[in-house]
Amino acid sequence: NFLDLARVAIAATIHSPERAQDMVARMGEREEGLTVWIRAAQADGRLKPVAPEFAAQQIHGLLKSFAFWPQISMGQPGLSAKEQNTVADSALDMFLACYQVQ
Repeated sequence: NFLDLARVAIAATIHSPERAQDMVARMGEREEGLTVWIRAAQADGRLKPVAPEFAAQQIHGLLKSFAFWPQISMGQPGLSAKEQNTVADSALDMFLACYQVQ
């Protein structure tokens, strides 16, 4: 159901960029868990300085390129549990290779 809803929402925003901009602005007003986690890790000195919102968007992009867009745009099936773990582990490995304080 979520994928169907996402397809409808994406199609609607293509025809109304103003609506899309409004939705993105409203979503950006709420700080999500990943951004909070990045801020906390920076405060602990575990991550290098980077805009938390930017870094969170990087991780989301890595994840969505495997576990959202193929399903939305090409009708591919959802990832298996093993594939989900592989994608998540790889995305976090890449993120930490770039931002983790050694």
